[in-house]
Amino acid sequence: PWVFYDLDKLKKGDKVYIADDKGATLTFVVRSTKSFDRNADATTVFTSDDSVAHLNLVTCEGVWNKVKGSYPLRLVVFTDAIS
Repeated sequence: PWVFYDLDKLKKGDKVYIADDKGATLTFVVRSTKSFDRNADATTVFTSDDSVAHLNLVTCEGVWNKVKGSYPLRLVVFTDAIS
C-alpha cells in the first residue's frame, strides 16, 4: 500500500537494494532498528563518524492520534553500505 508499509519487517542482517539514476544497484545491510518518540532528539539518525555510507530509513509508527494528527513514534532502520 505505501512505500514503507513493511519497513518494520526488516531485521538485522537483511539487505536493502537501491537503484540509482544511472542504473547501478547500491547494497546496504541492516545494522539495527530503533523507535524514537516523535519529539525525541534523533541526532543519531542523521550523524555518523565512521566513514561508512549509510541509508537510514524513517517511517511513522504506533497508533494514529486523531487529535494531534500524527503517530507517536518514528521507526528508524539503520543500514550500512556494502560493496
